[in-house]
Amino acid sequence: MELFTGSKPVHIYVSEQENSAVQIAAANLITDIGRVFGCKAVLSGEVHECAIIIATLEQDGQIPAAVQNPELSLALLKEEAGALRWEAFLQQAAEGVFYIVGTDRRGTIFGIYDLCEAIGVSPWHYWGDVPVKTKSSYNVPADFSKADWPSVQYRGIFLNDEEELEDWARLHTPDGTIGPVAYSHIFELLLRLKANYIWPAMHVNYFNGNPENGALAERMGVVVGTSHCDMLLRSNQNEWTPWLESKGYTDAEYDYSIEGRNREILQEYWRESIEQNRNYEVCFTMGMRGIHDSGFHTRAIDEDDSLSKEQKKEAKVKLLGQVVRDQRQLLLEVLGEEKGLAALQTFVPYKEVLSLYDQGLELPEDLTLIWANDNFGHMRRYPSAAERSRSGGNGLYFHGSYWAAPGTGMSYLFINSIPLAQTGNELKKSWESGIRKVWVLNVGGLKPVEQDLEYFVRYGWEAGKAEGITKDPQAFTEHWINSNFSGGHGAEAAELYTAFAQATNVRKIEHMQPGVFSQTAYGDEAGRRLLLLEDLYRRGNAILHSLPQKEQAAFFQLLLMKIHASYYTNHEFYYADRSVLSYERGNMQAADRYSELSAEMLDNKRRMLHFYDRKLSGGKWEGMLTPESFPPPPTALYPVRKPALQISGSSLRTDLWNGEESLRFSVYGRREKWIELGNQGAGSIPYTLEVQEGADWIGLSETEGTLQTEQRILVTVHEPAAHAGKGGLIVIRDHRNGAVSSIKVEVEGAPAIPEGFAGYIEADGYVSIPADGYHHSSSSADHAGELQSAWLPVQGLARYEGTAIMAWHPVGQPPEGALQDNASVGYDIYVEQGGEYVLEIHRFLTLNSTGRIRFGAGIDDGEPVLVESDTKDEWKGSWQQSIMDNGEKLLVKLPYMEAGAHTLKLYTADNYVTLSKLVLYTGERVESNLGPATSASGQQQAAGNGAESPQVDWKEVEALCSGFYSTQKEEVTLPSVLYTDRAFFEERFDLIFQKCSPQPQTRLGDARYDRLWKRTDEKNIVEAFGSGSFTEKDGVIAIEAEYALADSEHAYLTPAAEDNSLTWSHLQAETNGRTGFAMHVADAGLKWEEPAAAPGMHYRISVHTPGVYHAWLLVRHHNFRSDSCYLALDGAVQPLTEQFGGGVLHTYNTAQVYYWCHISDLEISSGEHTLSILACESQLRVDRIYLTAGDELPPVDAQWQDSARQ
Repeated sequence: MELFTGSKPVHIYVSEQENSAVQIAAANLITDIGRVFGCKAVLSGEVHECAIIIATLEQDGQIPAAVQNPELSLALLKEEAGALRWEAFLQQAAEGVFYIVGTDRRGTIFGIYDLCEAIGVSPWHYWGDVPVKTKSSYNVPADFSKADWPSVQYRGIFLNDEEELEDWARLHTPDGTIGPVAYSHIFELLLRLKANYIWPAMHVNYFNGNPENGALAERMGVVVGTSHCDMLLRSNQNEWTPWLESKGYTDAEYDYSIEGRNREILQEYWRESIEQNRNYEVCFTMGMRGIHDSGFHTRAIDEDDSLSKEQKKEAKVKLLGQVVRDQRQLLLEVLGEEKGLAALQTFVPYKEVLSLYDQGLELPEDLTLIWANDNFGHMRRYPSAAERSRSGGNGLYFHGSYWAAPGTGMSYLFINSIPLAQTGNELKKSWESGIRKVWVLNVGGLKPVEQDLEYFVRYGWEAGKAEGITKDPQAFTEHWINSNFSGGHGAEAAELYTAFAQATNVRKIEHMQPGVFSQTAYGDEAGRRLLLLEDLYRRGNAILHSLPQKEQAAFFQLLLMKIHASYYTNHEFYYADRSVLSYERGNMQAADRYSELSAEMLDNKRRMLHFYDRKLSGGKWEGMLTPESFPPPPTALYPVRKPALQISGSSLRTDLWNGEESLRFSVYGRREKWIELGNQGAGSIPYTLEVQEGADWIGLSETEGTLQTEQRILVTVHEPAAHAGKGGLIVIRDHRNGAVSSIKVEVEGAPAIPEGFAGYIEADGYVSIPADGYHHSSSSADHAGELQSAWLPVQGLARYEGTAIMAWHPVGQPPEGALQDNASVGYDIYVEQGGEYVLEIHRFLTLNSTGRIRFGAGIDDGEPVLVESDTKDEWKGSWQQSIMDNGEKLLVKLPYMEAGAHTLKLYTADNYVTLSKLVLYTGERVESNLGPATSASGQQQAAGNGAESPQVDWKEVEALCSGFYSTQKEEVTLPSVLYTDRAFFEERFDLIFQKCSPQPQTRLGDARYDRLWKRTDEKNIVEAFGSGSFTEKDGVIAIEAEYALADSEHAYLTPAAEDNSLTWSHLQAETNGRTGFAMHVADAGLKWEEPAAAPGMHYRISVHTPGVYHAWLLVRHHNFRSDSCYLALDGAVQPLTEQFGGGVLHTYNTAQVYYWCHISDLEISSGEHTLSILACESQLRVDRIYLTAGDELPPVDAQWQDSARQ
């Protein structure tokens, strides 16, 4: 049956009595037909002339005349009991007509948009710039029939932390804010995705503020609700105060514990919101929390000294119950009894309200309970049997974006790297646990979480069905890519996405910090990870370039940008970490080179962001992606780069794989290890390596070269089994200085592996096993053969790579009886020596706030050890670090085992416990992030990745930046210089969204340190610091913090009292044309309560103009553990309480960035003084110091001038 052709007009029947939402969708269908086929499509009121008939069934069971065709399978739209299904649709060809029939208005809409997508219009045609797939015609089988309906009743999104979307709306919509124009596109997107529900933006404005917002949602058929802190469709953060002002109320508090007039005002506030939305299909959030995610305010209870702590909590429980009852009464009064009782009402037991709920809060049965995850993709709990039986049902609130608690540094708002496998597994568990009424995903500002959004709402549509693409996240991505793009790249793109998400989410790019991944433990795990990201980058770019040009922008937005962001960020941090390692080794030219490469990757990332913001799709998305500026909180910025201060002389350094003194190989261990050569001086060093005669079984990746920085040289043992027990030497010659050194190479004796053994074999001090690599498994079933307990594989879920295993009990409760009787998996292993060994279990994070996290581990048939994690809920156990690491490591000492073959067994205990890797350490355990690579087994050799160092194709990167991004470095806008004055700190706790004062930069300062040394091979930055006291002029003293490195009588360092190695050290800063230095105490997590014991920087200053000086510091910190220092003058320490921030500098808007902070004022008399900066917390960076008797701001980089020294 030919449904459309470019040469023939199409008549579509929609009744004039149809709901406006159906009329709008039908109009969009007409537009889409024109886009795809170029033919004319028109609405008609005459059924007989129409090839497409669209109609909605009446809820009373009446069938509209237009679809009273006995050939139509309308019975498919009914449940077994005969009632019409919720939001169901039927598409059917019958007698030459194509019917779209819905059970309600959204069922009809979904049927319409399902056809739109089928003919070639992506739901992402607007928000992702996916081009329409034009066609000459479209046919369906003459007997075509499709009926579908959702599993979860309400499926939608929360626009939260939406400042970037607001910036976009301000630039691109006539509303100048997220308003009707933006919402019209958002609502259409949701409906095209078969979603129906939204919690609208609440940071930047309030939905009720423009009555057209709610009216538009109703006209288009979208259900509007509000989040856990916004009751009865009020958006308190931006709505409460303006409402009070409009009423002239000056004494009201958002506190229901204050009875009388205050409570009446709150009821009036809520009542008016109900009245405004009384004619709309909406959802009412019930209960009460403080304004903008603050706690439940109960001043009258808190200040009642007659109540004990427990009595106060009981009073709060009763008060919250009263709040809900009074809100319910308001609904009945405004909406009437029938509508008031039928209205969708939710209650969110979240944060402090959860404890009140668990205390025994009584709620009406028909309220829907919304269960929140931990904000990072892990459901905290599932409803009990009693909660599952509630008529109101259960819902969930999930996150694909998150603005974290103050000072934690845990926000992720750049990209979402949570694997779809993780999201899907949590949704599967939620569905199985009875969470089926409302599903809401926090999508931040909507972009760039397009893929996550569609997967989430589609899973809600398909959950529990026998067939559904979302059951297999990789299959979903393959289908998603092939649906939106030509060329059949879906399978490869899905493979790339899965690997990207697992490799990136092991440490989100927003959470990157120095030294997260080791470059010296069990090889170079950081480099190994980069090799994977480089492969994804190259393959993703190849797909991009193979697509038609009109599809490239969309592919970049929907998939590739995330891979690029991960690639640039992780390389930036790797090279920075490498510069620190090289500096510590004394390889100073390498330290410089890696610092440059790190900065180069930052530049490339900024070129990508400039392209996205200014050029992508002709500038359409300007304002939408600005992850380096606030608000919302920025991504991780400025890793520790440590260039050389001095380079001179000549020396060749040698470092071995894993920091060992010789290279020892096992027959079943790594085949390749390495020697690292480092140039510890200026110039270059010619070198040679040779294997001692008689050891030709040793291979070298190279035998000669000229060393400028560092070189990693692979050492390979050929046929190790044939050379077991042998030794040899590698001789290294430095031909510049004549030095000769040797490296001992040994092959251990071959273990007596039993014939046919297929298990994992100890080598290099460990046995490393992927959790899904078991050799044996046992499960339990009931008498009917139904599975009752098992370890189930979950593809794409393991930490970093591979498949995880999950304990599963369908009843949700751990089985009773002995641990050994539970389902188990077994791993055959071989250990060369007997011993009591430590087993490290990499647990993929699952939570159980009302239960426990347990499983068993044992050897052979011995009594297993019960392993339990304290990390069962947010802020419990090692939850915070586990979030940063995307999992936790549990260590357990196993019983003694003899040398030889054994079976390591894992037993289920608590439901949903999920594991991804096991490492049995037979030697000394070396701290690492990812753990050693998989051990050799009877089927495969030990994993190896060659030199494991990055292999960046810099020409490819530059070609992409100059070509696809069409952006040169010089085009990228320089970061503004940021200032926080005294007023900022006085107001910061009230104004969460207050921004630093920015000063634009058109150019940077002179790269003076580069200019000083690049004329020769040698370098001495410290000599350029000058000498003498820093002399005040015109009321100003300006000092570079790094001058304390001179260690002279006028500028010097002092170490910590308890440890002389703890002192301030330098790192590269963004000043002096990005070649300058800042100072910090590098070790993380240190705090000095006593200033006298703290590491210090000291500067002699000469003051001619006495008075009060404003003390400004150019600083950078990343969380509340890195944001404090002391100031002292002539040894007298200023108390932290006298600083304007009270000793706390960190705010959302000052995280990650360098900014000028007016930290305090100092009274300085004329004469010579010593100004000291003493560490209070480590990792605070101090770049510059500016003391001024005036009110001017410190100068930008290009205008900076040091104070004269004399």
